[in-house]
Amino acid sequence: MKFSCYKSDLVEALSFVSRAAAVKPMTPVLSGVFIRTEGSAGVELQANNNSTAIAAKIPVNVEVPGATVVSAKRFLDFARNMPDDTITLTLEDNTLALESGGAHVDLLTMNPDDFPKIQAEEMPNTFKVKVPVLAELIRRTVYAVSDDKSRPVFTGVNFIFRGEDVTAVATNTHRLALAKDKLAEDCGNIFEFVIRGDTLRDLSARLDSKDAEEIVTINYNGKSAAFTFNNVFVTTRIIEGQFPPYGRVIPKESVLHVKVNTAELKEAVRFVSGMSKETEYNTIKFDIARDGIDISANSPEVGGASKPVEADVDGDDLIISFNVDYISDVLKVVTDEKLLLEFNDQYSPVKVTEPGNDNFIYIATPVRT
Repeated sequence: MKFSCYKSDLVEALSFVSRAAAVKPMTPVLSGVFIRTEGSAGVELQANNNSTAIAAKIPVNVEVPGATVVSAKRFLDFARNMPDDTITLTLEDNTLALESGGAHVDLLTMNPDDFPKIQAEEMPNTFKVKVPVLAELIRRTVYAVSDDKSRPVFTGVNFIFRGEDVTAVATNTHRLALAKDKLAEDCGNIFEFVIRGDTLRDLSARLDSKDAEEIVTINYNGKSAAFTFNNVFVTTRIIEGQFPPYGRVIPKESVLHVKVNTAELKEAVRFVSGMSKETEYNTIKFDIARDGIDISANSPEVGGASKPVEADVDGDDLIISFNVDYISDVLKVVTDEKLLLEFNDQYSPVKVTEPGNDNFIYIATPVRT
């Protein structure tokens, strides 16, 4: 095997594909990237950790066809540091040589026959969504998934496809993020499945919101889902289990409504967060009164910090506390100039929405102090 390609093309594809390479594999080949030439002008890169697999194709100048497997981490590290704009890769015996601008690297290879190549499964259900739509659905929800592997269904984002609509929901049982949008095509029936949060983070790294008309084709067969777009193919096993009835935790009515400037709230939370990290539960306190919100955090060992934020308040005064991450995380993804915070009492969750936007809801439960 021998081919030449642009360094930028190779590094971009490798950076994405390598996300599916296993870090501590049972079998060493799962830590590698499978490289296979396709015709005279293309090469395909694959990585597969047996839960998620990623493939990407790049244009190259193929002189000699072939296939091999090399360590994903080492391949990417050396490709990034090659001095020239083009790289020539040559496979001889059990070594893949990388040459660029006088620099030379030899990487030992693994047997490509041992690599679990991505197999095209039969997936009869198809959904089409624009790249920026899927990117936004992931961005607005994936941060709310759980890290607790003992409850797998909470470590993913639940997707519901219904007619022309798509809804994404994530929760770790203490907070919930919901985002809705339109599909590019009506899918007819109702389909619902959970995609791993890690897979979605990997996928979002390749989704460019500037590709306004680019379409992602999502295929589903009850056990796996596949995402295809722009010379990229990602397949993953769905998470088995019943996603909880999330609608029950979204408050239908609220007695206290607070409209606040997003940037001012974000800055106040950022300022106080340094002190909240010194508390046992990373707690931040909202003291809501007629003239606004006083945001504070106090640590018996370190001290205290506070900052006021002006707000339009409709309802009675309230003092309520939250894990600071549950507030700062949502402030990273909202885009509206204003936010609406809705409360009932100090023990009930807050509902966060963007005024005039029915496609996004965030819920966070308070810390009992």
